[in-house]
Parts: sequence; C-alpha cells; structure tokens
Amino acid sequence: MFFLFNRSPNRTAICLLAAGIGLWAGCSSAPVTVSHRDQELNNVFRPLAHLEVCSDRLYQAVVDQADMVGYSHQLELQSDLASPLLPTDFERIKRSFEGSLKVMLFDLAPADFWEHHLAEYYTGTLSIKEAQTLIVEYESQVLHASSQMQVLRRNFVTDRLPNLLPVVRARSQTFEIFNEAMLPTFLPGDHVIVNRAAYHAAGPRRGEVVLYHYPDEEGKRFVHRVIGLPGDRIEIRTQTLSVNGEVLTEPYVQHTDQPLAPGNVRDHVGPMTVPPDTYFVLGDNREESLDSRFLGPINKSQVLGQVVFIHWSVDSSTRSPRWERLNQPVH
Repeated sequence: MFFLFNRSPNRTAICLLAAGIGLWAGCSSAPVTVSHRDQELNNVFRPLAHLEVCSDRLYQAVVDQADMVGYSHQLELQSDLASPLLPTDFERIKRSFEGSLKVMLFDLAPADFWEHHLAEYYTGTLSIKEAQTLIVEYESQVLHASSQMQVLRRNFVTDRLPNLLPVVRARSQTFEIFNEAMLPTFLPGDHVIVNRAAYHAAGPRRGEVVLYHYPDEEGKRFVHRVIGLPGDRIEIRTQTLSVNGEVLTEPYVQHTDQPLAPGNVRDHVGPMTVPPDTYFVLGDNREESLDSRFLGPINKSQVLGQVVFIHWSVDSSTRSPRWERLNQPVH
C-alpha cells in the first residue's frame, strides 16, 4: 500500500511510503555519553514533544496532509471494483485511511521515535525559555491556528516528515488474504497490515496471528494463529485442542465438518512437544487450513511479522468493498 501526501506550497501529491525501504537501524547497544545538548533535550524540549505526540495533534497534522482523493482513486484502480466509488464512500475510506496511518506511523514506530525527532527540531528552532513558555501555555496555544505551536507543527510536517516517514513505514507491510484458512477472522480479499518489527526482541505469543513462509514453499506466505510455543505439549483429539494438558478455549475457531476417525491428522495430533525456536500454528477455519498439523511447526526465522489491522477489503465475487470490515484491529 502507498500513502499519498500533499506537499506545500504547490500541493503536489508525492508517494512517501513505498515498499522496499530497509528497516530502521537507529538502535544501538553502545554506551551513550549524555551531552549538555542531550540534557536540554530531556529537560525542556522533550516534554514539549511529549505533549504533541500524546495529544495526537502531530498525528492529526499528518492526516491533514493526506491526499484522500488520490488514495481513493488508487484503491479503486488496484482493486478492480465493479463500479466506481461514490463521493459518499470517501468518508468511509478516510476513516480507514486515518486508522491505518495511526497504526503504521505511530503505533508501530520505534519507542520515542516522534518525541525524539520533534525535540531535536525544537532545539534548532526555539530557545529554552520559549520552550518552557510553550509547555505552560500548551493548551491555550493549540486553540489558535496562528499560534506558535501550530506554526511549529505545520513546519515540522512540511520540513521533516518526508525524511522520517520511510523510516517508520519500513517497520510494516501490507498483505492480501487469498484463502479461507482463517475464517471468520479473515475473509479472502481482506487487506491487512503486518508489524514487521513485532518479534525483533521477543518471539510470538500464543493467540497472535502471524505472517510467515515455509522454506520449501519459496515465495509463498501463510497467515495462521500461534497455538504452541517452544516446549509446549500439543494434543488434538476429536477436534479438541489441548496445550500442556489443558483444553484451550478458542472463541475464534470455526468448525465446518464432523470429526474424522482417530489416526487422521486433521482432527488427531500428538501428543507432541514443540521443538526449541519453533511455533505450532493453526488456521481458525480448522477443517480448511494447511498448517502445522500437516507441515509441522514453523521456525522463528520464518516468521515475517504479526498481523495487526484490516485496512481494506473487497468481496472477490462481487468486486465490491466490504465497508463493515475496514478499520478493524486483529484479535
């Protein structure tokens, strides 16, 4: 998915969030010496940046720069819709687009990413006294379009945002669901956002939905739910799943067929222990999924990210948008 933004002063639409940009490499474990400038950032400018980020006013400023017409036309072309979008559809697309921006650019950003860059911007723009005054007067400042706080925000979005967006965008990707393995959680034609940075520091947790690939299916990617963690003991008997000896409650599961006889791996597995550094994954549409019951546990190195959000959906038979599925977090 591409996001289009308008740049002042000529309002030309540009594409800032193209796929294929490398992951952010701004993290380091090397010792850091706190300089006088860093102390100023922490003591004065960072609290001001914190107010901007926590109030969602920076996020709203990004939304205000979005080219919604261009984005809507792009969705229309890419989705091969049966009929053109109507003007009344744009508001629904706008809500989903805004939700996607929030997830991809803010929720999935590195910790303190926006606060750090805002604070750096303030150090080159404001004096310490000015920053202190803006902190005290922040709530009154945001009410007036011509206030210093509003001008600072608009200038940051215009001057700094184009260079920062690709850094954050690289932490996520979009993926289209093509099969029925995850019904009812996902329908074919759902377009989802994947958090590529979800497992950089830790492994998946039970219940999370992941995008991954098998080494023997080069280029082919799967979406399933994590059921078993390394060391877990998994058993399936007559479609009933147990983890470490306890029946797992699965409100997300759909069964479409009667249990098969013992010995059939679809409905009878184990008991087995999940090997180190691997995960046992299953589809929510249990009788229609090719998953760890047939292909075995997946290695952590095969996991590409966590599926977190549905931003667009098109019915494959009618080629019409499924408006009710837009802007939905994944559970």
